[in-house]
Amino acid sequence: MRIALVSMHTSPTEIPGSGDAGGMNVVVAEAARALSARGHEVVVATRARADLPAGVTRLAWSGRAAAGQDPLSPVVAVLPAGDPELAKGELPGVVEQFAAELRALGRFDAVHGHYWLSALAAQRAWGGSAPVVTTFHTLAAQKNALLAAGDRPEPAVRLNAEAALAHSSFVVAGSESELAGVNAFYGTPALGSAVVHPGVDTALFAPRSGGAGSAAPLRVTVLGRVQPLKGQDLAVRAAAELAIADPGLFARTEWVIAGEPTPGAADYAAELRRLAERAGIAARVRFLPAQSREQAAALLASSALVLVPSHSETFGLTALEAGASGAPVIAAGHTGLLEAVPDGVAGVHLSGRDPVAWAGAIADLLRDEPRRAQLAASARRHAELHDWAAHAAALERIYATLAG
Repeated sequence: MRIALVSMHTSPTEIPGSGDAGGMNVVVAEAARALSARGHEVVVATRARADLPAGVTRLAWSGRAAAGQDPLSPVVAVLPAGDPELAKGELPGVVEQFAAELRALGRFDAVHGHYWLSALAAQRAWGGSAPVVTTFHTLAAQKNALLAAGDRPEPAVRLNAEAALAHSSFVVAGSESELAGVNAFYGTPALGSAVVHPGVDTALFAPRSGGAGSAAPLRVTVLGRVQPLKGQDLAVRAAAELAIADPGLFARTEWVIAGEPTPGAADYAAELRRLAERAGIAARVRFLPAQSREQAAALLASSALVLVPSHSETFGLTALEAGASGAPVIAAGHTGLLEAVPDGVAGVHLSGRDPVAWAGAIADLLRDEPRRAQLAASARRHAELHDWAAHAAALERIYATLAG
């Protein structure tokens, strides 16, 4: 098949944790590679920006993904649409222009829009000739229902577009939670739906031999875009509570927040540093930039614990990657994290946002090395059940059915 994966507002070539790049970028890139490995011609379409000029390139294969294979790399088509400096909130105004550029790419057997802007543009480009598959990644109505303090609710234009797409395209959800949200907020998708979990590269994201040693600090990591939705402030507050409750244990820890603020979240990122300073713990809290895939894998594998304090997650790919790396996860017990981090298997769920409770759960696991080792082993086994080849095979079946 000739397959179009549309990612209008962000490119799969970007580093997750920078700008608007996150788990969706990983899903699009890995799905493109895995579909290509199955013999399909894959074109990933994204919008040109000042830092991403228009043109055509290829989504390079890593040595891991291409081991024993020589597939054709997916094409990345960077299409001009509006001023390259447009902010994300202004992109609805150039959907029609982007759709015209999509049409110029020719006919496709399968069209998959990632995020509502992409699906809307794909429908306007090819809706009359091919059924469009939509993956929302972050569901606006669900996000608004679980909105973080200080975060802006998603606008009506997005809510209305998602509702329309739910009834005019085939919906692929990243988790049972996301699909339940679609059904609850927008109604049952008229053209059908399916849950296709993301995969994980278990060769790259893997436990590392020769641990850090008993003298090394116990690393507690939060990895991802810095924004109110991801709730990094809860991790800093929990660190402060642990410093009060058990100064000796806290002195053995190192807290890492890795990622860059999304556009509009610079004040939130600055407040995280101020929180650490006011609590007197800034010396033990490190702020790192966005991590490459290789850097992220090394960071997770070196962590005693990984925290995912998000207000909501479509799935929680970072949590799955942490488990593959042998790092137990303490996660907010809701939405897609229920599937990415099975409680008692890949980590521990916490039901509220009380930093004292989070500090207690963190302390319990840091003190209990056998329990951490048990969770690390079972988290790795859980991650091994999630494979990008299986992800692509599930998409292929959906595309073939719709094309038929």
